[in-house]
Formats: sequence, C-alpha cells, structure tokens
Amino acid sequence: MKNYKAVIGILLVFMLGAASGAIVTRMIHQSQQEAFLHGGPAAKEEVIVNRLSRKLDLDPQQQEQVKSIVHENHAAMQEVRRKSHPQIEAILEQGQQRIIAILRPDQQEKFQKILAERKEHRSRGFH
Repeated sequence: MKNYKAVIGILLVFMLGAASGAIVTRMIHQSQQEAFLHGGPAAKEEVIVNRLSRKLDLDPQQQEQVKSIVHENHAAMQEVRRKSHPQIEAILEQGQQRIIAILRPDQQEKFQKILAERKEHRSRGFH
C-alpha cells in the first residue's frame, strides 16, 4: 500500500510538472507571436534572427550578418510594397465596384459595411 501511494505521488508530481511546462511554453510562444505581430519591423526581424540563430546554432558574427541581411530584405520588401500599393488598391477597388454592380441594394449596404470594417481593421495595422 505504501508503494502504491509513492507511485501515485511521483506520477502526480510528474504530471503537474509536465502541465506547468506546457503552460509556460505556451505563454512564451504566445508572447513571441504577439511581439512578432504587434512589434513592428524591428521586432519581426529580431524574432527571425533569434529563430535562425537557435535552429542553426549561429555564432555571434553570423548572427550579426544574418541580422543585417534580414534587415536589408525587409527594407527592400517594404519598398516593393510601397511602390505596388497604388496598383493593388486600384485592383481591389475595381473588384469591389464589380461586386457592388451585381448586388441588390440591401446586399450593397451589407457589403459597404464589410468594406468599412476591413478598412478599420487595416488602419489599426492588421493586414
């Protein structure tokens, strides 16, 4: 009977430790995701560099080189987005107008609300 209680106690401690570890891991992962999504370009670059550094076991010199490359790539992608943004907006506007043309008035009103919600969502930084 004493061995049974000891085994149950050990299993309980093990299960509590595993559950605690899972919760802490989830919290860390969630905070990293939030930093990535809401932290701006620098935070996103840092997450990428940290992940590559960890997975590839980069030395400090390699980390700095990767950081520079990631930063340059982000800047180049931002420039492409900036240049293509008016074209993308024009395409979206054309599509929206074509959709409006086939909708009934009640549907048009709902569609306009959807578009307004999308615009509000995008203005808050969620693309």
